[in-house]
Amino acid sequence: MRKLFIALFLLVVGLNVSVSDEASAEGWEDAVPVMKAVPFDAEDLDGNAVALQDYEGKNMLLVFFTTWCEVCQQELPMLSDNYVFLQDKGIEVLAVNMATAERNETDVGAFAEELQMPVVIDRDGRIAKSYGVQGIPTTYAIDEQQEIVKPFYGPLNKQDVLKAFE
Repeated sequence: MRKLFIALFLLVVGLNVSVSDEASAEGWEDAVPVMKAVPFDAEDLDGNAVALQDYEGKNMLLVFFTTWCEVCQQELPMLSDNYVFLQDKGIEVLAVNMATAERNETDVGAFAEELQMPVVIDRDGRIAKSYGVQGIPTTYAIDEQQEIVKPFYGPLNKQDVLKAFE
Protein backbone atom coordinates (compact mmCIF):
# COMPACT_ATOMS: atom_id res chain seq x y z
CA MET A 1 0.00 0.00 0.00
CA ARG A 2 2.83 2.37 0.89
CA LYS A 3 4.53 1.72 -2.47
CA LEU A 4 1.28 2.47 -4.29
CA PHE A 5 0.92 5.75 -2.39
CA ILE A 6 4.51 6.76 -3.21
CA ALA A 7 4.02 5.83 -6.88
CA LEU A 8 0.84 7.92 -7.11
CA PHE A 9 2.53 10.84 -5.37
CA LEU A 10 5.48 10.74 -7.81
CA LEU A 11 3.08 10.52 -10.75
CA VAL A 12 1.12 13.58 -9.59
CA VAL A 13 4.29 15.58 -8.88
CA GLY A 14 5.70 14.58 -12.27
CA LEU A 15 2.55 15.73 -14.06
CA ASN A 16 2.59 19.07 -12.23
CA VAL A 17 6.22 19.68 -13.17
CA SER A 18 5.49 18.75 -16.78
CA VAL A 19 2.52 21.14 -16.98
CA SER A 20 4.50 23.92 -15.26
CA ASP A 21 7.39 23.51 -17.70
CA GLU A 22 5.04 23.73 -20.69
CA ALA A 23 3.21 26.76 -19.29
CA SER A 24 6.44 28.63 -18.69
CA ALA A 25 7.78 27.92 -22.16
CA GLU A 26 8.73 31.01 -24.13
CA GLY A 27 5.70 33.04 -25.16
CA TRP A 28 3.30 31.49 -22.66
CA GLU A 29 4.20 33.53 -19.58
CA ASP A 30 2.20 36.54 -20.81
CA ALA A 31 -0.62 34.56 -22.41
CA VAL A 32 -4.08 35.69 -21.33
CA PRO A 33 -7.24 33.86 -22.34
CA VAL A 34 -9.40 36.09 -24.51
CA MET A 35 -12.41 37.33 -22.60
CA LYS A 36 -15.08 39.76 -23.72
CA ALA A 37 -15.40 42.94 -21.70
CA VAL A 38 -18.62 43.00 -19.70
CA PRO A 39 -21.08 45.67 -20.92
CA PHE A 40 -22.11 48.22 -18.31
CA ASP A 41 -23.88 51.54 -17.88
CA ALA A 42 -22.85 54.08 -15.26
CA GLU A 43 -22.93 57.81 -14.58
CA ASP A 44 -20.04 60.22 -14.50
CA LEU A 45 -19.72 62.82 -11.76
CA ASP A 46 -22.02 65.20 -13.65
CA GLY A 47 -24.76 62.56 -13.97
CA ASN A 48 -24.10 61.85 -17.66
CA ALA A 49 -24.63 58.30 -18.87
CA VAL A 50 -21.47 56.40 -19.84
CA ALA A 51 -21.45 52.88 -21.25
CA LEU A 52 -18.81 50.43 -22.37
CA GLN A 53 -20.47 50.61 -25.81
CA ASP A 54 -19.32 54.25 -26.02
CA TYR A 55 -15.79 52.87 -26.45
CA GLU A 56 -16.60 50.30 -29.12
CA GLY A 57 -13.95 50.34 -31.85
CA LYS A 58 -11.38 51.92 -29.49
CA ASN A 59 -8.60 50.55 -27.34
CA MET A 60 -9.18 51.45 -23.72
CA LEU A 61 -8.02 51.08 -20.16
CA LEU A 62 -10.72 50.41 -17.59
CA VAL A 63 -9.26 51.38 -14.21
CA PHE A 64 -11.00 50.41 -10.95
CA PHE A 65 -9.98 52.59 -7.98
CA THR A 66 -10.83 54.17 -4.65
CA THR A 67 -9.63 57.53 -3.37
CA TRP A 68 -8.00 56.06 -0.24
CA CYS A 69 -5.86 53.53 -2.13
CA GLU A 70 -2.25 54.75 -1.99
CA VAL A 71 -1.27 53.08 -5.27
CA CYS A 72 -4.36 54.61 -6.94
CA GLN A 73 -3.32 58.03 -5.61
CA GLN A 74 -0.12 57.68 -7.65
CA GLU A 75 -1.38 55.72 -10.64
CA LEU A 76 -4.41 57.81 -11.59
CA PRO A 77 -2.50 61.12 -11.69
CA MET A 78 0.17 59.37 -13.82
CA LEU A 79 -2.53 58.17 -16.23
CA SER A 80 -4.10 61.63 -16.17
CA ASP A 81 -0.74 63.27 -16.96
CA ASN A 82 -0.40 60.88 -19.92
CA TYR A 83 -4.07 60.99 -20.97
CA VAL A 84 -3.51 63.05 -24.14
CA PHE A 85 -0.40 61.01 -25.01
CA LEU A 86 -2.38 57.77 -24.63
CA GLN A 87 -5.25 59.16 -26.72
CA ASP A 88 -2.72 60.06 -29.43
CA LYS A 89 -1.64 56.40 -29.32
CA GLY A 90 -5.28 55.35 -29.75
CA ILE A 91 -5.90 54.40 -26.12
CA GLU A 92 -8.82 55.82 -24.13
CA VAL A 93 -8.90 55.72 -20.32
CA LEU A 94 -12.01 55.35 -18.18
CA ALA A 95 -11.66 55.34 -14.39
CA VAL A 96 -14.32 53.53 -12.36
CA ASN A 97 -14.68 54.58 -8.73
CA MET A 98 -15.79 51.75 -6.47
CA ALA A 99 -18.19 53.83 -4.38
CA THR A 100 -19.21 50.93 -2.15
CA ALA A 101 -15.58 50.73 -0.95
CA GLU A 102 -15.19 54.47 -0.31
CA ARG A 103 -14.93 55.79 3.21
CA ASN A 104 -16.51 59.10 2.23
CA GLU A 105 -18.26 59.52 -1.12
CA THR A 106 -17.59 63.28 -1.16
CA ASP A 107 -13.86 62.49 -1.54
CA VAL A 108 -14.52 61.16 -5.04
CA GLY A 109 -15.43 64.52 -6.55
CA ALA A 110 -12.38 66.29 -5.15
CA PHE A 111 -10.08 63.47 -6.30
CA ALA A 112 -11.63 63.28 -9.77
CA GLU A 113 -11.47 67.05 -10.33
CA GLU A 114 -7.69 66.68 -10.62
CA LEU A 115 -7.96 64.05 -13.36
CA GLN A 116 -8.21 64.67 -17.11
CA MET A 117 -9.83 61.34 -17.95
CA PRO A 118 -13.51 60.56 -17.42
CA VAL A 119 -14.55 59.02 -14.10
CA VAL A 120 -17.71 57.00 -13.54
CA ILE A 121 -19.19 55.88 -10.25
CA ASP A 122 -19.96 52.20 -9.56
CA ARG A 123 -22.51 53.00 -6.85
CA ASP A 124 -23.76 49.48 -6.17
CA GLY A 125 -20.60 47.53 -6.97
CA ARG A 126 -22.11 45.64 -9.88
CA ILE A 127 -19.48 46.76 -12.42
CA ALA A 128 -16.57 45.72 -10.21
CA LYS A 129 -18.33 42.45 -9.40
CA SER A 130 -18.99 41.68 -13.08
CA TYR A 131 -15.26 42.13 -13.78
CA GLY A 132 -14.24 40.07 -10.77
CA VAL A 133 -12.33 42.92 -9.12
CA GLN A 134 -10.91 41.72 -5.81
CA GLY A 135 -8.19 44.28 -5.18
CA ILE A 136 -7.39 47.82 -6.17
CA PRO A 137 -6.18 49.14 -8.40
CA THR A 138 -7.29 46.65 -11.02
CA THR A 139 -7.01 47.71 -14.65
CA TYR A 140 -8.12 45.98 -17.83
CA ALA A 141 -6.65 46.68 -21.25
CA ILE A 142 -9.58 46.26 -23.66
CA ASP A 143 -9.07 46.21 -27.43
CA GLU A 144 -11.18 47.58 -30.27
CA GLN A 145 -13.31 44.41 -30.35
CA GLN A 146 -14.02 44.90 -26.62
CA GLU A 147 -11.93 41.89 -25.62
CA ILE A 148 -9.78 42.02 -22.51
CA VAL A 149 -6.23 41.66 -23.77
CA LYS A 150 -4.38 42.22 -20.49
CA PRO A 151 -5.38 42.53 -16.85
CA PHE A 152 -3.20 44.55 -14.47
CA TYR A 153 -3.39 43.92 -10.74
CA GLY A 154 -1.66 46.62 -8.74
CA PRO A 155 0.50 49.44 -10.07
CA LEU A 156 1.20 49.96 -13.76
CA ASN A 157 3.19 52.40 -15.81
CA LYS A 158 2.98 53.94 -19.27
CA GLN A 159 5.27 51.30 -20.79
CA ASP A 160 3.06 48.47 -19.47
CA VAL A 161 0.03 50.15 -21.01
CA LEU A 162 1.66 50.62 -24.42
CA LYS A 163 2.96 47.04 -24.44
CA ALA A 164 -0.53 45.68 -23.76
CA PHE A 165 -1.77 47.15 -27.04
CA GLU A 166 1.18 46.18 -29.27
